[in-house]
Amino acid sequence: MSEVTKRANSDLSIGAPAGREQRTRAFVDELDDPNMGLLHLAPTRRQTRAAHGAAAALLVIVASLAPFAATPLPRFAAFIPLLNAMILVTDLITAILLFVQFSISRSPALLVLASGYLFTSLIVIPHALTFPGAFSPTGLLGAGVQTTAWIYILWHLGFPAALMIYVLLKDRDYIVRGSIQSAISWCVAIISSLVLGILWITTVGDPFLPRIFLSASQLTPSSSSATMFDLAVSAIALAALWIRRRSVLDLWLMVVACALVGELAITIVRFSLGFYVSRMLSLTTSTVVLIILLAETAGLYTRLARTNMMLRRERDNKLMNVEAVVASISHEVKQPLGTIVMTGSSALRFMGHTPPDHEKARSALNKIVSEGRRASQVFDNIRQLFSRSDLERVPIDANALILGVLDIAHGDLKEHRVTARTELMAESPVVAGHPGQLQEVLLNLIRNAIEAMDGTTVRVLTLGTESRDQEELVVSVIDTGPGIDPEKLDRIFEAFVTTKPRGMGLGLAICRMIIERHGGQLLASSGGNGGALFQIILPFDRKAGFLSARA
Repeated sequence: MSEVTKRANSDLSIGAPAGREQRTRAFVDELDDPNMGLLHLAPTRRQTRAAHGAAAALLVIVASLAPFAATPLPRFAAFIPLLNAMILVTDLITAILLFVQFSISRSPALLVLASGYLFTSLIVIPHALTFPGAFSPTGLLGAGVQTTAWIYILWHLGFPAALMIYVLLKDRDYIVRGSIQSAISWCVAIISSLVLGILWITTVGDPFLPRIFLSASQLTPSSSSATMFDLAVSAIALAALWIRRRSVLDLWLMVVACALVGELAITIVRFSLGFYVSRMLSLTTSTVVLIILLAETAGLYTRLARTNMMLRRERDNKLMNVEAVVASISHEVKQPLGTIVMTGSSALRFMGHTPPDHEKARSALNKIVSEGRRASQVFDNIRQLFSRSDLERVPIDANALILGVLDIAHGDLKEHRVTARTELMAESPVVAGHPGQLQEVLLNLIRNAIEAMDGTTVRVLTLGTESRDQEELVVSVIDTGPGIDPEKLDRIFEAFVTTKPRGMGLGLAICRMIIERHGGQLLASSGGNGGALFQIILPFDRKAGFLSARA
């Protein structure tokens, strides 16, 4: 049946939806996993190549421009406020997204990384305000000659420090317990206090800080020491990320660290080529992770939406499966129940005769008992049909099975004035299978043939058996009805496809499922005389052979 319903509806399979459902559930479990996210999501080859290419491109740019870094360029003081505003926006968004990731995973590593990006987004504000010439000749907030330089140094010390702490924490199983909102609030408060503290130290303590600038544009001989210290810390952070890289986030943080190293390596006197390039690299460090976060978040949303659709589809499939099972039970049980009602009415009529016709009444009652047992057998057959257990098989004499089915259908054949003929093999062919299920298949085909011949004058039903290459048994059911509509011939075995005005479209679908579970085929075509031809092809039971040969 699963093959039948797959052709009818690619999302509906009665009795065999396990593979697709297992894939759906596995994907849902993956999405439910708290370890799923940028912190634990392994990079693809494409992502790895892209990250390595970006890092190599950054290093090539820095190496090619380093000999010309000291080349003076026009003074453009507004460049710093403009650039810092962009860094403020991008780093703040990145920090918010990382805080969201932290709220899902509760990883302290993500909390530290989010705090690092929050630090860079806030520290650029005093850096821009105190930069000489940006808003005033000497800078705002009471800035001294060293203020902006030391804010820059501490800015580029704090962020790589956050990267190193992230590396140390990211592979640990420890999670932050308690209120997520409280943890984030504390981080925001600490980072804000740290930025205000740096601003206070670099403005009020400007006279006491080591000299980096003699004037707004003239460096001291020892000015490179602080920059080299930051460069060393950034290089250590890059090495730590390289050694302990595991995830997509690790991969792109390495690119950020490369940009940071390149920025510090090319930093030189203000308003030189190196100065402008290094500030552009600052923007790179703030945007790389933001882009990755947005891309991965969009990808995750897509996967979640797709999974939600899959789950809805599975739910609808299960409802349709239940409907199909109920319909199949109704379809199969309705036939013996109808016979019971009709025979019971006949028994009452025989008992009402004067004198009562006890023999006919007894025969009718025996048939009621037989049909009642068959109705009970229908439930057992359907239960086994939709169960996942292996089918119980016994040797079956196909000729005897056909004759028994014709005996059961004798009343229907007589009522509809249908002549039944048999063209059976002289030998008794034996197949292995479930007698009740094969009986239901033949009864279904016979009753379909009877209904198809209701509007015809010649009503002949022929059942035959023949051997095909001594390997397979072919059971033929031929009627003299109008035949099968060529447009529906290819889909006649699909679930919920019917040629009857009030049919459910399940009988032939269930028949094919039964035959396929017996290792055979059920074929349909238009007969030579214009009627319909159904062929049941089953493998012989080689262990039993032919009954007549044994006799």
